[in-house]
Amino acid sequence: MTPAMTMGVYAIGLISSKLIALALQPFVTQWLGPEQFGRLDVLITLGCLLTIIMSFGISDAIYRFAHDQPDQNEIFRSALGLLLSIAGGLTVLAQLSVPWLQQLLPGQPPSFALHCLLASLFINTLCCVPLAILRIRNQAKLFVGAQVIFTLTQGLGIVILARPYGVNGVMAASLIAQIVQVAILARHFPTPKLGHLTLFFRYGRAITLSGVLSFVVIGAERWAIADTLGLSLLAPYAVAMQWAIAASLLLEPFGLWWYPKRFGLVSTASERQQAATISVIGCQLSCLVAAGIISVGSRFLLWWLPNDFHASADMLPLLGIMMMFKHASTLLNIGCYHQTDGKSVVLIGIFSACCAVGILLFILPSYGLYAFIGAGIGLQLLRLGLFYYFSQSYLPLPYPLRRLTVSYSLIILLLTAYYLLSPVYEVLCILLLIVQISWPLGREKLANNRQKKIDSSLKTG
Repeated sequence: MTPAMTMGVYAIGLISSKLIALALQPFVTQWLGPEQFGRLDVLITLGCLLTIIMSFGISDAIYRFAHDQPDQNEIFRSALGLLLSIAGGLTVLAQLSVPWLQQLLPGQPPSFALHCLLASLFINTLCCVPLAILRIRNQAKLFVGAQVIFTLTQGLGIVILARPYGVNGVMAASLIAQIVQVAILARHFPTPKLGHLTLFFRYGRAITLSGVLSFVVIGAERWAIADTLGLSLLAPYAVAMQWAIAASLLLEPFGLWWYPKRFGLVSTASERQQAATISVIGCQLSCLVAAGIISVGSRFLLWWLPNDFHASADMLPLLGIMMMFKHASTLLNIGCYHQTDGKSVVLIGIFSACCAVGILLFILPSYGLYAFIGAGIGLQLLRLGLFYYFSQSYLPLPYPLRRLTVSYSLIILLLTAYYLLSPVYEVLCILLLIVQISWPLGREKLANNRQKKIDSSLKTG
């Protein structure tokens, strides 16, 4: 399939999957209420942290090194063998520690829900390998099909189990869906073996540490909010963050197509130019998503959610800006991840985590949730600057930064119009943004078509 067709398949699958989850949100928020929903979010946050540790950066390592190996199956088999060892050992240890975890977490979530979560995470970690294989082999339809069936199964389970059993029902539905996904992907699992350990450990330890540090920047604040401000304030923040992340998933088809390919476009000057341009286009697409979050998403939440969760609508525009800058830092960092040891990623992660801890300790308790969100936007901007600086030091790429600067300026104007002016100015800003992003792309396409015609005429002549 062409890149456009591949991204289209990913888009259809991922958007439909996310729509199923978001369609259930009004019912789940009503069934659980702010306190129980906050407790559920505490569990989800724990799952995010454990997923980073259990997966040990193996998926990233597969994408990084599979292209360089004469026998890709050896990389796949070794990856699954290592995941079985790491995730299996951690799962057994965590299952035995459930009573301690229950006391440690804010809100003390139910032990049954914790057991289901840990089992789900183990299965999900193993599924990373066949899913990565499908992406590398460009089997987008199979990849998306497995994800959609997983989401449908989970959604049906939540409808049946959430109302009578609360948080326990939601976690049980997730476990059932993971088992179904394993059955679907069963024939794509390679035979596990332990090999390439030095390669995986050297690359994976940096990715894992970076992931944990990134969790401190975005993720661990959920526990801090629950502990400092209470579960009832965590719930609307969690819903707003879910929508900000869900909106950013509109960019996931682009990422699913681009991330496995970007390391293969750094050999020649023309390839580096292409990689730089595609990366900035991805950043501009995130600007369009942020514009939609600001103007449409926040107003939609007032209609979509129960009254107890209307504070989510006020937080969503700011969280959309935060996710926009976070997405940019994942695109303008090719040089950092092209390193085999990933030292720069770890250094940036340590610095960012230290700043995040300072914000959690001093900003959140003293100045409240909105000041904390503002500080979070500043931190994401700082991370973006650091990733760009180090990436350019290791692998200079000719990014068209003027385009991106204009796009970000229009987003700031849009945010100002949303809070201080009228919707007319919002529409004007969005139209200008669309024109500013699409005009250079149209010019480049015309230039490419003209060059193809010239080349064709030279050949025939």
